[in-house]
Amino acid sequence: MRQRTIAREAGCRGVGLHTGAPVRLRVLPAPADSGIAFVRTDLPGTGEIRAEVQNLADEPRRTALVRDGASVHTVEHLLSAALGLGIGNLRVELDGPELPGMDGSAADFVALLDRAGIRDLDAPRREIRVTRPLEEPASNGGRARVRALPSADGGLTVTYLLEHPGTPIGRQELTVAVTEETFRSGIAPARTFCLLAEAEALRAAGLGKGATTENTLVVGPDGVVGNRLRFPDEFVRHKILDLLGDLALAGGAAVRAHVVAERSGHAQNRALVRRLLAGAGSPVTDP
Repeated sequence: MRQRTIAREAGCRGVGLHTGAPVRLRVLPAPADSGIAFVRTDLPGTGEIRAEVQNLADEPRRTALVRDGASVHTVEHLLSAALGLGIGNLRVELDGPELPGMDGSAADFVALLDRAGIRDLDAPRREIRVTRPLEEPASNGGRARVRALPSADGGLTVTYLLEHPGTPIGRQELTVAVTEETFRSGIAPARTFCLLAEAEALRAAGLGKGATTENTLVVGPDGVVGNRLRFPDEFVRHKILDLLGDLALAGGAAVRAHVVAERSGHAQNRALVRRLLAGAGSPVTDP
């Protein structure tokens, strides 16, 4: 596998899901071994904010990065799109604090990267190959857990168990062998979601200002409010989308493992990435 970037710049605009702030975003090619870096063009003099675990900010319900006083929020959908397409080197410029929410999935970011074109670089892609079981200690009363097992086929497979008893979501479980094809067709279109009661609480906390029933699946007692599902199990597919976005924080390395997640969120996912990078997996470089 060779490292990848994009062939030319491309842009989009929208509003942040949480801030509701309008934002213009531009993606540009980046050289090998540079990783994915965000630049706040509205904050002159601030440097790049690399998509790496050491730059994580502790923010609820989203993945946010901060460096030298500059931050970017809700980066997980774009990072998931990059991972799904095998793109590990990218410069992302934006003129606001949060990436555009688009339709609440990664599909529009996949389309953006497709418009920019995908280009192989003359450098091998780094890998993190899990050679023995690795588990992040359970949290949230023992219900949320995530572990990485050696891959049966040398690739990345994700199994996710989602449970929302007493709601129309119920119990959903899905295993996906992650390839560009399966990501494009089965994961990228899955939209973010929340329960109706959670939506009201988010608004009260000053979040979700850009969320609508068009870009967020709001689940009430009788099902999705003002929208239709793209997949019967769209909720668990989006949880896999988010998990892949967090795995992209491994610095552009391809993770070769079977990741099994039960009710995990961003915090547990990112903790697993830290363990992977600390050497619990065996990093190897393709010849």
